[in-house]
Amino acid sequence: MAAPSAVRRLLLVTGFLVLVQAGVGLVINLYGLFPVHHRGSQAGAPRIRAYESFAWAVGHGTFALAVHTALGLVLVLLSIVAAVRAVLLRRRAVAFWTVLGALLVIGAAAFGGSFLAHGKTLNSLLMALFALSAELCFHLAVDLLPSGRHGAVATLR
Repeated sequence: MAAPSAVRRLLLVTGFLVLVQAGVGLVINLYGLFPVHHRGSQAGAPRIRAYESFAWAVGHGTFALAVHTALGLVLVLLSIVAAVRAVLLRRRAVAFWTVLGALLVIGAAAFGGSFLAHGKTLNSLLMALFALSAELCFHLAVDLLPSGRHGAVATLR
């Protein structure tokens, strides 16, 4: 069984990385020019195009795009680990918000891959909204965890 303090640290790191990811995404949105036509944007099955876009972004994109793409993959994996650890805590509200946050991170990654493959700005917007919504979910989950300093139940004064 996972300890609440370990889950808290994991959620704080994950949430912080979501904010870093959003910041790098803003830099790319403002300054990062990449070609509309690249290996992943060519015709083919959508999953293959997303994979090829990911590989192209990491291997041949700008430094910021490579960092953004790689960090997105790390965030998907980290949010899944956080969701599993939160579920093992057996605290329904914490598990709910963490699993929802993980699903939103996965959705943001899917929209990011779609944006890279198709170049539609709506996908970029949805990627950002999903990511920031995930941050909110992780923040709520942290707030629902018991604090080590105040015991399991916080009291209002």
